[in-house]
Amino acid sequence: MSITEEVKLSFDWGGLKLAGSLDLPSGAGRHPAVLMAQGSGPADRDSGGYFEPIRQTFIDRGVATFAFDKPGCGESSGDWRHYALEARAEQLATALELVRNHPAITDERVGIWGHSQGGWLVQKLAGRRHPLAFAIANSGPTIGVKEQILYNCEQTIRNHGYDQQEIRDALTLTRALAQAAAEGADFESISGQLLKPASLQSWYDSYPTIDDASDWHHTKLLMGERHEPLSDLGRITCPFLAVYGGLDTLLPPWQGAEDSGHALAAAESRDVTVVVFPLGDHRIQDPDTKDFVDGYLNLLGGWIADRAH
Repeated sequence: MSITEEVKLSFDWGGLKLAGSLDLPSGAGRHPAVLMAQGSGPADRDSGGYFEPIRQTFIDRGVATFAFDKPGCGESSGDWRHYALEARAEQLATALELVRNHPAITDERVGIWGHSQGGWLVQKLAGRRHPLAFAIANSGPTIGVKEQILYNCEQTIRNHGYDQQEIRDALTLTRALAQAAAEGADFESISGQLLKPASLQSWYDSYPTIDDASDWHHTKLLMGERHEPLSDLGRITCPFLAVYGGLDTLLPPWQGAEDSGHALAAAESRDVTVVVFPLGDHRIQDPDTKDFVDGYLNLLGGWIADRAH
């Protein structure tokens, strides 16, 4: 099935104008729809091309899609670094209402798919009993922000071949930055006291570092919010799918799958599924070819078709 129409939509939120595209499948009448949420960092409505085959998978199953440019990206105003998880969740909630109210959409058949940080947001919105027809968390961490940053730091430094002492040094820096964020330190302080001394270390070029005051502001926002993914998962009432890649280095995938399963077992929803693709990375792709691993797109398409219609 092909896209028959791309409808440009925008909405106001917090003084910003956020712009996106509603892509409609062929066929007369109203359609179910899925809102697509990007991961961390700057991203347009296509997430740099990552969304395109996933969007097509949904379209092929007769499900419309909507995604919008993050603040300061594409056609949206603002700066994405000024907003953390709570603000992003509010933006997505506003976008959900925009989609539900569109005349081409069946309002009670609207759900959400989110990747990485977007997976956190899926957990958050579904756990708050938003009227979702379904929810899919793609590499959605079950750990908090600080824990995820520490895990990513350790895996990144290790994968670049550094020894245990160098890994410990990088983790020490990460913990010190987290403490500085909690204390509200400014960028000049952490740059002079933490980043510049660490920049002399051989591993620093591989470190997921902080480049300027805006990056540090965003880090402080993320660190300052209370975020409990397992509590969110335990409150979910709609059909829910959690997908992980076994080779993920940004979060512990096997722990995430196990923790998701335990939390969802206590949730009100009885339609919950947790899947790990052992050969998939954070994006559920082959790390070498960057192709989606076998079965992933078919899983998404079949699962959403059963719930959306």
